Amino acid sequence: QEMWDIVNECFPRVLKAAVSGDVLAMDEAGRFYLGALIVNFEEGMKLGAKLNKPVLVDFSGYGCVNCRKMEAAVLTNPEIKDMIDNDFVMVTLMVDDKKALPQPITVKEKDGQERTLRTYGDKWSYLQRTKFGANAQPYYVILDGYAKPLNFAFPYEEDVPKFQQFLKTGIENYKK
Repeated sequence: QEMWDIVNECFPRVLKAAVSGDVLAMDEAGRFYLGALIVNFEEGMKLGAKLNKPVLVDFSGYGCVNCRKMEAAVLTNPEIKDMIDNDFVMVTLMVDDKKALPQPITVKEKDGQERTLRTYGDKWSYLQRTKFGANAQPYYVILDGYAKPLNFAFPYEEDVPKFQQFLKTGIENYKK
């Protein structure tokens, strides 16, 4: 019975994603979440420059319940999805990604201590903390081709009109 509950819970999202063209991924527990074609900051920035589009960075996590709520309540909204698909390059960075980096990276924290980043999650978490001053997910930032913010960051808030305005302001500032 438990398996069928999971299937019944996930199937509508999977079917909707298949019809709408969303990319879905599945975590280790078998739960589906909106995935991203681009999961690397540097690749996303290059693609944004190539396509002449702002980059929408989604700091997320596999174990982030509020990230799944935001995806379900806001990012799947047809108007929001259309804006993201047509006007942005979206990059999703999982701050709890355990995949090892090709080589560890040694960085200095603000307090002067050295730290070794060993996983992609470490790298994305460090980027979020040091460049954007936040360590909570979900967390959305819109960047220009020089990785400069085009708008205030948007934290977890299941508010479609506010998120839509966040995106519109980012687009307007990018065109200036």
